[in-house]
Amino acid sequence: MKSTYLPPVIASLLPFKSIVPLGLAVTNLMMCSAANAPAIAAELSNRSIILAQTTTVREVPMLGTLINTVLQDAYQRTNLPPATLKVSQAKAMTFGNPCIFNFGEICTKEYNPVEGWDVVLQGNNQTLNYRVDKTGSKIAINPKNIAAISLPVALQNQILTAAANRAGLPPTNIKITQATAKTFSNPCVFNFGEVCTFDYRPIEGWDVLVAVRGQTWTYHIDKTGSQIALDPKVGDTNAQLPTQVQTAVMQDAMKWSRSQTVKITEAKQQTWGNSCSFGFGRICPMLYQPVEGWEVKVSTGKMDWTYRANQTGTQLVMDRRPTLPTQVADAIAQDLFQRNGRAARPEALRFLDVKQQPNRSCVLLGGCRDETNWLAIVSNGQQQWGYQSNERGSRVLPLSVSQVLQANAQAESDR
Repeated sequence: MKSTYLPPVIASLLPFKSIVPLGLAVTNLMMCSAANAPAIAAELSNRSIILAQTTTVREVPMLGTLINTVLQDAYQRTNLPPATLKVSQAKAMTFGNPCIFNFGEICTKEYNPVEGWDVVLQGNNQTLNYRVDKTGSKIAINPKNIAAISLPVALQNQILTAAANRAGLPPTNIKITQATAKTFSNPCVFNFGEVCTFDYRPIEGWDVLVAVRGQTWTYHIDKTGSQIALDPKVGDTNAQLPTQVQTAVMQDAMKWSRSQTVKITEAKQQTWGNSCSFGFGRICPMLYQPVEGWEVKVSTGKMDWTYRANQTGTQLVMDRRPTLPTQVADAIAQDLFQRNGRAARPEALRFLDVKQQPNRSCVLLGGCRDETNWLAIVSNGQQQWGYQSNERGSRVLPLSVSQVLQANAQAESDR
């Protein structure tokens, strides 16, 4: 990045106690002609202002306008009085692309230059590093600097109200336990998308943790308060399952299990990143097309399983077969059929639980290799079987369901 350093510019041109003196200085400079440039330079020199050779007199009043823009943003963020913040440094710079301009930590090498200024503000034991383009239409603050800034009261109230309404509690029973200023790389990330693209359309805002009835809910809110999102993993155990979803789940569960004792034990709202992740896909595209719906747990008393349903109940999935490599799923189904005959015919089988299990296999004189084993619980609606398979499906091993559940629990605790 090319830069023109203006170290003491702000030390004297901008050691103001408010924005007004800056405006007067800018006005005075704008009234001068190019013919008076030597006199201006001498006057600035007397005030200990050093302009780099590549910075023209014409650029200085423009800088004053941009500084006003930066200060206004800083005042809104910090709620500090105007006299508190002062500009300690300003550099004219050419940033390689918008990602670099926005303090991106991982940026492409694309050259799409943004000309502007790098500005440092100091005051009240805080340092704020800004970047502003030469027109003043784009402004960015270093996310590392804003971590210490308190969540504005207006945004606190908005978060507390949203959480209280969702929980059915008064706001006084809700508590914000942590608030971290963040720049979300795009709307998908802001909205807690599970599968997001890598496009950079930043949203400045906050990641907020809220304590509700012994649980922790996570909210994202933008800096203006116009956008707010709740982590869909929080779910809503108090929400009412729509009748059409309940009917669809019960009909499928009774038909598959051939049981009249089926009951819904839990239902909570969820949002999946796209239809692939909704359907238990193992490898899904990085596309954010959210599917809103419900996660519904059912039980016959002997068996438990979980459905995913869209909001209308027209789409139901509970078979986790797509999570497995095809050769593994086929090998398990074939082994079950050979052992149990028609009771385990492939079309009746559903994979109720699927987990990966890291494994290190070694052979004498052949060294060791890391591979992935698969654990699965499979059912025909009346019986359940546990299985372990290597990643190629060439070695499948029957296990008890309790062994699979134990192995799953161990894998979770090892993470």
